[in-house]
Amino acid sequence: MFVINKLLSALKALRRHWVVLMVGYVLVIVDPFGVGTTTSKAVTNAFDRMVSPFYTRDLEESSADLVDVILIDDASIRALSAEDVGYLRANDWPLAYSDHLVLIDALRRRGYGTVLLDITFYRVRNLDDTFDALVDRLTYFREQVGMNVILSAGSDPDDIEESMLPLVQSASGQGLTGWASHGDVYPLSHEFPNGSRMSTLAFEGYQAYCRQTQWSGCDHDLSGPENAEFLPTLPGMHLNWGMPADRMSGSLGCQSPDRSSAWRESLAVFGRNLIGNETLDDNARATCPPIPTATLGDVLCTAPDCDSFFNDIEPGRQRIAVVGVSLPSARDLFDPPIPGRLSGVYLHAEALRNLLHYGSDYFRPFGLELNLGFVGKPQETLPVDVLMAWPALLMVMVFLTRRVRRWRWQVERPLEIPELVLEIGEILLALVLLSTMYALAIQFHRTPGPLADLIGLIPLLIIVVRKERKEMEHEKILARAEPVVCVEQSYNSRLPAN
Repeated sequence: MFVINKLLSALKALRRHWVVLMVGYVLVIVDPFGVGTTTSKAVTNAFDRMVSPFYTRDLEESSADLVDVILIDDASIRALSAEDVGYLRANDWPLAYSDHLVLIDALRRRGYGTVLLDITFYRVRNLDDTFDALVDRLTYFREQVGMNVILSAGSDPDDIEESMLPLVQSASGQGLTGWASHGDVYPLSHEFPNGSRMSTLAFEGYQAYCRQTQWSGCDHDLSGPENAEFLPTLPGMHLNWGMPADRMSGSLGCQSPDRSSAWRESLAVFGRNLIGNETLDDNARATCPPIPTATLGDVLCTAPDCDSFFNDIEPGRQRIAVVGVSLPSARDLFDPPIPGRLSGVYLHAEALRNLLHYGSDYFRPFGLELNLGFVGKPQETLPVDVLMAWPALLMVMVFLTRRVRRWRWQVERPLEIPELVLEIGEILLALVLLSTMYALAIQFHRTPGPLADLIGLIPLLIIVVRKERKEMEHEKILARAEPVVCVEQSYNSRLPAN
């Protein structure tokens, strides 16, 4: 009976705020002008930046820090194709097939046992007669050396012409580098309209590395999180991004900031987030990317004064190289949570690092969405998580407000708290409640996912708190007036009748 009364009381309090409840649903589900989505992304990125120092520390202390990025940049192409050097056949992008052969062979000699190419070969170029040499060399690497070379399949393997089939068959595998409708998560695989499914580049490289090395940190069964309950309709991996890497080639011209403890770095990021969104200033434009990086020129350098990037690789330990393009003409850029823009190759490299570090315990968004296919709209989903979480958040906010207010009234000598202090306390209460939601999610390697949209509803929570405070003050006035009414009624009952 007590539980039923509490539930009825909560529903009554929720009924008082039905306008706020409906406005919140409109802002989150309808998302007018994209305000909710923008707010959710900004808050999630800020939170990812605060977690990045701990992710970097854990990654460096584990044996999963195995990934390096190799950039094909314009400066390397110009230097290596000069007549007095002659390492490369092509003097501009795209490179000749024999140039890719030279690069992969050089990476093998540098100690890399797995190479992921974030470069899509769609058709055989008629003016390049070195295609067969690349096919033969990849076949030799796969069959005789045991080296993995994973090719990019673009956004759809059907876009690759049949003339490229010999190269695809000579490689160890293919992985998607483009997809749609997955939001900000990195999918392990993508299902096409015809029912076929293909792995993404990072997941294909992870599987190939595990098969080759039988590394103890590999978790081959990663289907558990994909098939788990309470996930959005399109599950995927939420990427953790690290701080700027310390091991970096000098050819990039960047610098890593001085490291401190993870807690101090996280607090510093939190302070910058409070001031505003983190942006690059004139003194931070040369900040290094989060993954160790070298250029094509560093890989093929044989002079005595070459960069020491590859000298730091532990002998006998096979590493993974993710090769991508860093050229203005490629326009393959994206905006990660860390400040600045990065080439698309870093997206696949960071996804691979997350898989190697977390295994099947990788971060994934929390969500519960109902597919509306049964009403003839297979592409539409109903966000059940938001529908349930928003009224629950309102009721918790009302409950905490009333408890705090009653505690203050029960004190023998209640302090006179200024109205401004009360309003600041109400804002902090809403922030603490939503921060607790984020902290609990992180403990279980989850991210709030669509629930992050509720961050933008903090002004509505403050309205609810102020309205509930006035309601309680009204109840207190009525409670004080009741004894007076009773005394008057008792006195009138003793008066003689006319």
